[in-house]
Formats: sequence, structure tokens, C-alpha cells
Amino acid sequence: MLKTFKKSEKIWLIMTGFSCNNDCVMCSTKPKSNNYSDRSSQEIEKDLISGKKMKYERVEFTGGESTIRPDILNLIKKAKDLGYREVAVSTNGRMLSYNTFCQKAIANGLNRVTFTLNAHNKKLGEAISRTPKAFEQTMQGIKNVVTSSVVDVSVNTVPVKINYRYLLQIGKLISSLGVGAWNILDLIPDGYGKDFYKILSIKATNLSVVINSLKDISSNFKLITFFDYPLCLFDQKFRNSSPTHLIPDQGRIGIEKQIGYKPERFKKLDKNFYDDIHKKRLQVCENCKFSKTCGGVWKDYVELYGKQEIELLAEKHNCLDK
Repeated sequence: MLKTFKKSEKIWLIMTGFSCNNDCVMCSTKPKSNNYSDRSSQEIEKDLISGKKMKYERVEFTGGESTIRPDILNLIKKAKDLGYREVAVSTNGRMLSYNTFCQKAIANGLNRVTFTLNAHNKKLGEAISRTPKAFEQTMQGIKNVVTSSVVDVSVNTVPVKINYRYLLQIGKLISSLGVGAWNILDLIPDGYGKDFYKILSIKATNLSVVINSLKDISSNFKLITFFDYPLCLFDQKFRNSSPTHLIPDQGRIGIEKQIGYKPERFKKLDKNFYDDIHKKRLQVCENCKFSKTCGGVWKDYVELYGKQEIELLAEKHNCLDK
């Protein structure tokens, strides 16, 4: 059963625009910057006011890259002044590598940051971000923020074909930086993720082996959260371990409300059940224990690899009702 979140616990997720100072090869959003202008300060301030009227206590600025906006420090302060208990950004962290900017953001009310880190070294980091010096700046940004006792820090990682074999090393690096919460997100076949899906995507059985190997370092974290994955990728022991938190497609609706840009992704089928329009439920999904929470498999994945590996994993990992 998915946890039911009160509105005050859910995140008021404000999309600030699609502009970004990285060009990550798997990004699902940056290509949209060609069709959408970044939103104005006035629009975002209205969103902040609306969120408070709706009794939200947690707000997060996302993009694109929200920290490159010239008004971001003012927006953070506006959120704090309105009384949000938690003021957050999701970011590649490069702007936070500048200590003056970092300290101003914290002084203005920033108290949670989710970084994106997809590599364990400079060479791999730049291959993914396609941006010189991005890896070093992200690393410095994390270090700058971790030293503050008033900011909660988590890190996002998206495994793709060129980095998934190093997921254990990436996790060890993140842990060594003093980060207690690690989010691992499935590759979304949208934007660049769709353009390069054949190159970037990973066969489910191969990805499953690497994901389940993370149990060896799970005690390094307070929480390891997996987003959007078919639940059959996880073996039963890892699925049920205390640091592991699985957020399938329907779970996103329970923890956040996005404003400013609403991708056409989830279709409500009934009061408690949503369908992800980019995914499909295979025949094996009908007999799965998680059929009411798991969104199934990306349509692009099935077209490329077929269904056999998903069927094997569902059986292997004890997901099926006998």
C-alpha cells in the first residue's frame, strides 16, 4: 500500500523553466526549452502564494536549472517569508559551488537541496553532462551545502548504459560526501531520453543485477529511494529492507503536486488508481502483487527489448500471485 500524504506533507513543485547550464545526454526536459520560455518572477510568486493558500508547507523549485535564474535568491526569500516550512531546490549544484551564492541562498531560507550526480569521476561526469568542469562544480556544490547544519541534502542519479556499471562506486562516493539520502531514477523516454533511448537504455536483467548489488552499501544511507522502476527488478530481500523506499509511478502523485508545467503523463482511472501513458502493463503484470501500484514497463522498452526479461524477473523475484 502506498502511504497517503497529507497536503502539508506533499511538495509544491514549481517548474521555473527549462533553461539549464548542463546538456545531460539523458535529460527529459532541456529539449523543451526550444518551445517554452522560462517563467517570470511574477508567475512564480503567484505560485508561491497559491501554494500557501492551499496549505502546502513544502516548496521546491525545479527546472531545467532553477539556480541560474537571476531572481532565484529573491524567490527563495519570498518562499521563506510566506512561511513555507521547507524551501528546496533540485539542481545540478554548479551555482552552489560558488560559496558566496551558496551562503546567500541558505541565509535567504534554503533548507533542502537535491543534487544530481550521475558519475564517480570527471571523465564519466563530463561524458554525461556534455559540459566541461560540470563534475567538479557539482562536487564542490555538494561539499559546500553539506557543511551547513540547516540544510537537508539528497542526491539523484539516473542509471544509463554508460554509467550503470559504476552505480556502486557512485553510491560510495555520494556516501563519502556525507549525504544520507540517495534517489535512483529510471531513465524516462522523453526529450533526449527518448531521442537516445536505444543507446542509453539497459536490459532489465542487467540493470536488476546492478541495482540489487546496492544492498552491499545500503547501510551507508538513511534512505535509498527508487523512482519509476518496475518493481520486479528488485529481489524480495532488497525490496523489503529498511533503507529501501520504492516510488512507482502512482507514488509520485502522492508526494508532489507540480505547477508551472504539467506533462501529460498520468491518467486517472479511478479514485486510487492512475495509469502512466508512457508505460504498458504486460500480461504478466496482471498477476503481479504490485499491479495496483506499479505502472508497468516503458512502451519504448518493450518495443526495443520485448517482454521476456520482465517475465523472468517477475518470477525470479517472487512478484507473482500463485
